Amino acid sequence: MNATVDAEATAAPPPAPRAGRRARPWLYLGPLIAALVIWVYGPLLWTGVLSVLDWNLISPDPEFVGVENYVELFGQPETTNAIVRTGFYVLGMLPFATVFPMTLALMLWRRPGRAAEAYRALLFSPVVLAPLATAISWKFLLSPEQGLVDTVLSGSGLPSPNWLGDPRTALPVIVVITAGKIVALNMVLFSAALAGIDRRSIEAARIDGATGWETTRYVVLPQLARTVVLLTALCVVVAGQWVFTNVAVLTRGGPDGATDNIYYRLYAEGFDFFDAGAASALAVTITATLAVAFGAIASARRRSHDAR
Repeated sequence: MNATVDAEATAAPPPAPRAGRRARPWLYLGPLIAALVIWVYGPLLWTGVLSVLDWNLISPDPEFVGVENYVELFGQPETTNAIVRTGFYVLGMLPFATVFPMTLALMLWRRPGRAAEAYRALLFSPVVLAPLATAISWKFLLSPEQGLVDTVLSGSGLPSPNWLGDPRTALPVIVVITAGKIVALNMVLFSAALAGIDRRSIEAARIDGATGWETTRYVVLPQLARTVVLLTALCVVVAGQWVFTNVAVLTRGGPDGATDNIYYRLYAEGFDFFDAGAASALAVTITATLAVAFGAIASARRRSHDAR
């Protein structure tokens, strides 16, 4: 018996040193930390450095100018216009990020089956299309006097404005073109939220004699509130990014700055005017603004959770 115990004790591996146990998690986290440093924090730090330099992306001797890039950038009317237009994009995209996808998800949720799955797949198809290819297609469709839209309207005796060349219609058209992909993606998110709804509460409402609208209004919608808040916050933060490709391909910020936004302005400063300092200053400003916005949203959600 003692010989068996001694043999097992001899065969058992010795315990790992304490230093080795402490270092083991870092072996798993190391690649992730390295990736964050190389691809996120490193470029962000370098952008901050560039924001205080005067550099045209070519000169070997950048000049330190301090906060002059920030002062000049926000003294330009183009920057103010871009900020205002970004606000218009946010307001225009909000219904397409919340109301429309939620309505579609509810309609498909109430009619389960193969037909609903087929409609869901069809509605989701814009998400898998390449943004650049979609923008180019719309450019041909909306081309004045030659595009399919103008041909159909003219053939029907209806007026056909220059959709992308008129400041009154260009921004709404960009919003509508972008909305197809946003509605499709958010519809799937709302469908996922609906799949997690407590069916017992719905059955209880029906037993109590609630109508379909009353069940939706007082039982289903409150359980979708967190998804609505999340997608609203996401729209506020990234609506300008959603429309970037369409703006860059279809209007390049025109006509007369009607479709400009802060993300396209950043691109123009860096790659149209070759002003790395101004572009970096705008990038730092956007990053700081988003950080404050995310912090405010997180703080509001935490306070709401604590109040419950």
